[in-house]
Amino acid sequence: MPSLQNNPNLLVQYLQKPASEFTKEDLIRYIEEREIEMLNFRYVAEDGKLKTINFMVTGRDELDMVLSSGERVDGSSIFSFLEANSSDLYLVPRYKTAFLNPFAKIPSVDILCSFYNANGEPLESSPENILRKAKTAFYKATNMKLKMMGELEYYVISTVENDTNTSNNGYHCAEPFTLHEELRVEAIKLIAQCGGMVRFGHAENGRFTHHGKHYEQHEIEFAPVDPEDASDQLLVAKWILRMLGRKYGVSVTYIPKIALNQPGSGMHIHFLAEEDGRNRLIENKELTPTCLKMIAGVLDLAPALTAFANSTPVSYLRFMPGQAVPNQICWGKQNRSTLIRVPLGWHADSSFGAQLNQQEQEKHDYSFRQTVEYRGTDGSANPYLFSAAMIVGFMKGLSDSEAIKKSDDYFCTENLFLTEDQPGDFNRLPMSCFDAAKALENARQEFEADQIFPKSIINHLILRLRSYNDKELGENLKTYGENQDLPALIDEYLNYM
Repeated sequence: MPSLQNNPNLLVQYLQKPASEFTKEDLIRYIEEREIEMLNFRYVAEDGKLKTINFMVTGRDELDMVLSSGERVDGSSIFSFLEANSSDLYLVPRYKTAFLNPFAKIPSVDILCSFYNANGEPLESSPENILRKAKTAFYKATNMKLKMMGELEYYVISTVENDTNTSNNGYHCAEPFTLHEELRVEAIKLIAQCGGMVRFGHAENGRFTHHGKHYEQHEIEFAPVDPEDASDQLLVAKWILRMLGRKYGVSVTYIPKIALNQPGSGMHIHFLAEEDGRNRLIENKELTPTCLKMIAGVLDLAPALTAFANSTPVSYLRFMPGQAVPNQICWGKQNRSTLIRVPLGWHADSSFGAQLNQQEQEKHDYSFRQTVEYRGTDGSANPYLFSAAMIVGFMKGLSDSEAIKKSDDYFCTENLFLTEDQPGDFNRLPMSCFDAAKALENARQEFEADQIFPKSIINHLILRLRSYNDKELGENLKTYGENQDLPALIDEYLNYM
């Protein structure tokens, strides 16, 4: 086990135990010994943003009570599908998520929470509980444990004069040729201090200046962890980046498309499945039948998955031809033009390190690092709901006797970005919220199976998607860029997610 003393999570350092083992007494001891004055309950509401309840720490008994039993909240103000006449909910903390708030002027510990109903049961329709149900169903059916992780892309918008960074490609640019590396590096540090398992960050392709404002794209990638933890860290990371934006006097946005002629921002999701500590996606350098079945199941449900992955009208601007974003339902190996990509893995017979560094002779098996990537998701997705929907796809594929054959039919070796305007061999994703709602309606029984997604949630998602009235966007997407309303559409969703 890595040294807990050097763990970037400040509570792990102090308590000298993994976050997964935090107890109520641990948190009380930390709060008392570190003279913490405020306890903040955090939760994710219907809009996918972190909300807060602040508790002044007044004594051990009060602290013990609120950590044990949570607090009452108005559920109808959190979830629109709950009726006001029966909406009281309990908000209960999950100890392992506690972190020291890096921005609070008053020393504060924040902790993520889950919802319970009046009967003391997990709220059937809360996003984190839906994901928990999906993860449990997957393990029960397969005896495999899932790991997931996200790639979070975002733009930093600043006001600059005499900008000299004119390159159209900012991929992996470093200072002084990028303006916001300092913000990104600080974000990585703070996310890790708050419990996020960050792998790396870098500047991304998007970079341009328009009407006196500089737009610069960056990305932070996480390590594969439990699906619930993966969703938690994405939400906390988005909050940290926005807070740092305020500190640096800039704006941070996760909008899927910020300009039609510039790279859009996605939130790609990777997954792997383990059994007895082994990665079940890869064996002898080849993808396993398990992997192929999981891929086929997700692609079978891909049209309906857009209802979870791409939840605003501006999301579908990113799928327009010419935007270098996968919009056809297929998969490939190291193929960035396909909806699902199997990234390059570490399966060489020799160690790269030993080749370049003569003193390094030991060879390692890094097959555990192999993941599969879904590239269609963007920052408008609620990561809990989308991850649960993906898991439904995994189970569909694993139970389908035709899944291996389907995976062959879905396989693509071409660069589809070069043939986007031509009819191809693969079906395309929906091109509007209206079409996504229709796809979800057609596939809803898949998500409602095993009571993973309540009917009320599916109904709500369909109604919300239809409420955007963007059918015309889907029908006229190729000419939409000429529409004078486009800047207004982008401005409307710039800070929505």
